[in-house]
Formats: sequence, C-alpha cells, structure tokens
Amino acid sequence: MRRRRDSLSEFNVWPAFTDALGGLVMVLIFLITVFVITEVLIGREMMGKETAIGQLQRIISHLEGLAGDADKEAARLRSRMQGLESTVSERDKLLAQLRNERAALSADKSKAEQTATSAQEQAALLSTRAERLAAELERLNRALAANQQDLAQRDSVIVQQKGRIEALDSALKKKLLERVEELEKYASDFFGRLREVFANNPDIKVVGDRFVFQSEVLFASGEATLSASGGGDLDKFAAVYRQLAAKLPPDLPVIIEVQGHTDRVPVRGRFPSNWELSTARAQQVVNYLIQQGIPPQRLAAVGMAEYHPIDPADNADAYRRNRRIELKITSR
Repeated sequence: MRRRRDSLSEFNVWPAFTDALGGLVMVLIFLITVFVITEVLIGREMMGKETAIGQLQRIISHLEGLAGDADKEAARLRSRMQGLESTVSERDKLLAQLRNERAALSADKSKAEQTATSAQEQAALLSTRAERLAAELERLNRALAANQQDLAQRDSVIVQQKGRIEALDSALKKKLLERVEELEKYASDFFGRLREVFANNPDIKVVGDRFVFQSEVLFASGEATLSASGGGDLDKFAAVYRQLAAKLPPDLPVIIEVQGHTDRVPVRGRFPSNWELSTARAQQVVNYLIQQGIPPQRLAAVGMAEYHPIDPADNADAYRRNRRIELKITSR
C-alpha cells in the first residue's frame, strides 16, 4: 500500500511539474513574444520618431520662415496701424470741424428762419399798408378829379393876377429906378457941394461915392476923442447935409454910413485892438453929427480896423493914407 502510495505520489508530481514547466515555458514564450513584439514596435516607433523628427525639423524650418514673414507682416501692420491712427486723428479733427460748421449752419438756419418769419410779417404789414394806400390813392384821385374844375377856374384867375403882378412889377421897377436916380442925384449934389466946401483942404477929399477925412484931421494918434478942429470940419459937413436934406424926399432910404479905418500898426493904450479903436472913432463921429441935427435913423457907424486899406504899401505914407474916416451914402 505504501509503495502504491509512493508510486502514486511520484506519478502525480511529475505531471504537475511538467504542467508547471510547460506553463512556465509558455509564459517565457509569451514574454519573449511580447519582448520581440515590443522590440519590433519600439524599432518601428524609433524609425517613426526619426521620420517624425525630420518632418518636425522641416515643419520648424517652415514655421521659422512663416515667423519671419509674420514679423514682416506685423511690422507692416504696425506701420499701417500708425497711418490709420493718424488718419483717425485727422478724421476726428475734421469731424469736430464739421460739427462746428454744422452748429454754425444750424444757427444760421435758425436766424434765416427768424428772418423769413419777420419778412413774412413785414410783407403782411406792407400788404395791409398797400391796401390802405390804394384806398387812400383812390380817394385822392376822386378829390383830384373834383378839384380839377376848381383848378381850371383858378388858372384863369392866376392868369389875370399874373398880368396885374407884371404891371405892378413894371411900375415898382420904374419907381425904384426913379428912387435910385433921385439917390444918385442927391449923392452927386451932396458930394459936389462937399467938394466945393472942402476944396482947399488936402486932408479932406471926395473919392467917388465916399467922403474921406484923414484921421489926423479929427483925432489924435491912438485916440477916439474928437478934436476941436475936427468938430469944425464936421460942422461944415452937417451944414451941407441940412441944406440938401430939405430937398430930400422923406421916404427916400438914404443912410450916411460912417466907417472907421486904421493902419496895420497894433494900437497901444486903452483900446485892445484896432477893431475897438476904429469902431469908437466911427461912433464918435456919428454922435457928433446927431448933435448937429442929422437924424439918427440916417446914420450908421462901422469899425473896419486895418483890413480895408486904400494903400497896401508898408511905409509911413501908406499908413497915413489908410488911417481915415469915410462917410458913404447908401440906402437901406
């Protein structure tokens, strides 16, 4: 039994070992197969990696070229961006200017609208006024038509009055001519008589229509007080006037104008200038003639200073001739 058991034991272990060894071999074969397959796969993978590396290098080289092109494009884009920014800035300025112009145009438009409204109102007012004026014109035309007949009648009256006026004008001219002739005759007689009275006095002359006293005959130098001898000469003048005044028509407008004249030498003393001196002398003569009976309404006093000389020379003789009192017959 024991042998049988031993034989049975030996018989049972070997197959198990064989099975185990076979299993181990199978495992080894599997492992070897896996290793071989792995090596094959790794070899293939390595070959693929080398190929891939080459491709990657080519790709990297291509990408580097693309990167260079991209840098150039980026530089170009940056330059273009700067240009666009400048364009945008100019556009903003132009836009601001356009906005300002639009605001100005809007204001002008508003003013124009206001002006148009005002013009329309003015046009309406003018239209109303035109209607009123048309009505007024119509009324005036009717009044004018109504007055034309009166005007025709008045024209006839005017023609008649014109004839009368012409007749009166002719008569007036004739009367004035007669008065002028009377005045000239009186002046001629008056100065003719004075010429006879003062024929022997060289300082008293009749020059045309003027009776001339040299100032030294009537006044001392720079004074306006009438001298005694000067009063005597004025007495003769007044006597001649009184003789002829009786023949003078009362309505004949005769005036004896007394003019005072000086030389150009500035006056010294109580008179500020030759104006006052010449005026005072003329007034003194007028006052004296009034005392001698010549009516005041027939006399006038005028100061002429040195501005109306009869001798423009600049010497003592000329100065003496320019210092004078002139009596001139005029009419009102």
